[in-house]
Amino acid sequence: MGKLVQIIYISRSTFESADKVNKIEPSVVRILAKSRINNRKNGLVGVMYFGDGAFFQCLEGDEDAINTLFAKIEKDPRHKDLKLISRKPISKLSFPDWAMKYAPLDEKMGKFLKENGYQTFDPYAFVPAMTEKVLGLLIDAYDPTIALESDTTSVTQPATSQLNGYKKLIMLALFFSISAFAFSVVALMTVRGTI
Repeated sequence: MGKLVQIIYISRSTFESADKVNKIEPSVVRILAKSRINNRKNGLVGVMYFGDGAFFQCLEGDEDAINTLFAKIEKDPRHKDLKLISRKPISKLSFPDWAMKYAPLDEKMGKFLKENGYQTFDPYAFVPAMTEKVLGLLIDAYDPTIALESDTTSVTQPATSQLNGYKKLIMLALFFSISAFAFSVVALMTVRGTI
């Protein structure tokens, strides 16, 4: 792999809003599905956000692959007002297990926007610090498309991280169960006067 880069671009959608499927625009679902296939094939990773008719997307990977993909996006008729807002070299991928994570507008984003003086999602008005904050929210956000595409779980969320999370919860539950049992035994023995 050559030099790694991260780009963040924004654009406005050209497609008409349609009835949402699980709160996601059908056109966005199609873009997302195609992106996951192509990004996996080209060794790219990313996170996409779509709200209020605007896209916010971060892509990471080999510089040549990123340049090729961005050139295609510039010609994509589903985007207008395309603007590259950040491009920087990186030493490692920020989200290596996601070919394309999708983060919809949720309460956290809505609250974040209001706290920063925005009524709607308008990435064209963001200052660089705001862009970084939005990216942080997206990286931490839940991806609801996991339920829509069961065969892409390993792409949308790190499967090993999910398993490790479950193992930690199980170990924590086991610890509390054993602690409660030990406490009960000590309490019983105290009541009976054997301690």
